[in-house]
Amino acid sequence: MKLLSTVRSDGADLAHLAAELDIPTIAGLQHQGDVSVIPAAMAPGDHVRPTTRVPAAGVAVVRGEAGGHTHLLLASGDVRYDARGASDDIVLGSLEVGEGATAWLDHPEHGNTGIAPGRYVLRRKREVAPRLLDPGARRKREQARKLARKQAAREQAARERAARERAELAREARERAWNSAVRFVAD
Repeated sequence: MKLLSTVRSDGADLAHLAAELDIPTIAGLQHQGDVSVIPAAMAPGDHVRPTTRVPAAGVAVVRGEAGGHTHLLLASGDVRYDARGASDDIVLGSLEVGEGATAWLDHPEHGNTGIAPGRYVLRRKREVAPRLLDPGARRKREQARKLARKQAAREQAARERAARERAELAREARERAWNSAVRFVAD
């Protein structure tokens, strides 16, 4: 698989090279491995207007372990990208591709994907371990079950108490009715 990052040279027209490599350019939501490109309208709270132009050498959006498999952002035209500061933040940064410009994400395993003009948020995907493997989640789940059992027992006790009270009131009402209906006659 040929990548823009491997076939480009100084002063090369990336748009022309991308056309030769038949790289699709997409304006909507897209994913490349563990990086998501999200239109800013879908994540308005995460987009901050970027001010830094993407240089000809590109910008590493996510660096791979030991320097390999880096997601590289390349650009042709007015493309701006500002990364977020925290490396553990799920939001990687904000991207703005100007009218008539194109950006590309380049990755050795995933190939290239073109990004059409617009405003975007780049996010990192997270792998989530199953809840069963997390001892904290198991403890919380057991505590929730215990509380639910206690609550169910309290509700059952309240229903039984209410049933006994209704039965006692009914017995008292029958006794009053019996006493008022039965008259003892003296001999």
